Amino acid sequence: MVRYVIEEVNDSMVLGESVYLPSGELLLATGNRIKERYRRRLVEMGYHSLLIDVEGTETVRPAPTVSETAQREMGNALESSSRGLSAEIQNFRNQSTEKIRELIKKNRQHLNKFIMTAGVARALEQFIEEIMSQSAVVLNLSVLRQTQPSLFIHALNVAITGLCIGKKYKLSYEEMKQLGIGALNYDLGLIALPKELLGKPAETFNETEMKLYRQHTVFGYHMLSQNHMIPTTSAAVALQHHEYQNGSGFPRGIIGDNRPPLKDFSRKNMIHRFSEIVAVADTYDACLFGRPEMELSAMNVQTALRYIIRAGGDKLNSDIVRTLVSIVPIYPVGARIRIVNAPTPQLIGNYGVVARDNPDNLETPQIIIYETKNHQKIKPVLIDMHRHSGFTLELVV
Repeated sequence: MVRYVIEEVNDSMVLGESVYLPSGELLLATGNRIKERYRRRLVEMGYHSLLIDVEGTETVRPAPTVSETAQREMGNALESSSRGLSAEIQNFRNQSTEKIRELIKKNRQHLNKFIMTAGVARALEQFIEEIMSQSAVVLNLSVLRQTQPSLFIHALNVAITGLCIGKKYKLSYEEMKQLGIGALNYDLGLIALPKELLGKPAETFNETEMKLYRQHTVFGYHMLSQNHMIPTTSAAVALQHHEYQNGSGFPRGIIGDNRPPLKDFSRKNMIHRFSEIVAVADTYDACLFGRPEMELSAMNVQTALRYIIRAGGDKLNSDIVRTLVSIVPIYPVGARIRIVNAPTPQLIGNYGVVARDNPDNLETPQIIIYETKNHQKIKPVLIDMHRHSGFTLELVV
């Protein structure tokens, strides 16, 4: 299978991987031709790319970091939770900041029914078990959902990325659970904001809107900290995920020290380590799929990693950034590539697909070349970049 940008998909192509609605309902099954009306619907839903069945690449299947079943269960649980919570809090919106805080406290019993429900807790346990059982974590782009931005889709993606980072640091099961709860609920406070503010570019906020937007961290913290099922370390993630290492973040302007996010009781009055992990995971998700309020448009993996590396040190914890980079393949399995340089000149300009990761060096995968620079199909050729040097690749998706 080969991942094509959705603008290049046409009705002669056959879908290589089923597409599901955020609710888990099947939208388009493997083997279907991508008719124009389907393509338009997927664009409207926020899809940037699709896996297409291409002859000679049948063995190329991106390995999920978390099973599709577990993701669907989590998606359903989060959507149900988000819907119930939004209904409870709809009367809070357009109130003053102090009034919203007061209402959150007054209605905590009702709100708690929709925060970290049994369904979300079960799905999180499955996430943790699947990630911790892997000998090596490789965070392939395909594991992250693409659909239209929403609170629960962001939360799902950030949780998977955050837990993969946690696994790399060899966090304990209990630490992973606290991190996961924080990652799933880090942006909970956005529910209390007026709907017209959500999705609005931050550069267009006036002073009053910016102050209110920044309060979402505090609203989320209050909702979580008054729930006895939520550890204080998890609630801290909601409060601190916009804090920066140099102290220029919000809401409190506290600092970090760019150290590994390991348990250290000497760290006081600093950004909590789980918040630092989620901040990196959140920025990665925002880069890949775009986030208007962060003034970010969707990027490919290479551009996203460059952005995050630049933010390391001043904004993001640089040690965590390096860890993310170490588990994200620059050339994800299934990605369509073009050969820019090659030891054999006639290969230059040809198209191929990343067939397999090299766990020892994610920059030297195996690739399958299947198309000439003029888009003529050829007999597939497998090349192991670890054994054959001199290749430079360009991601087409």
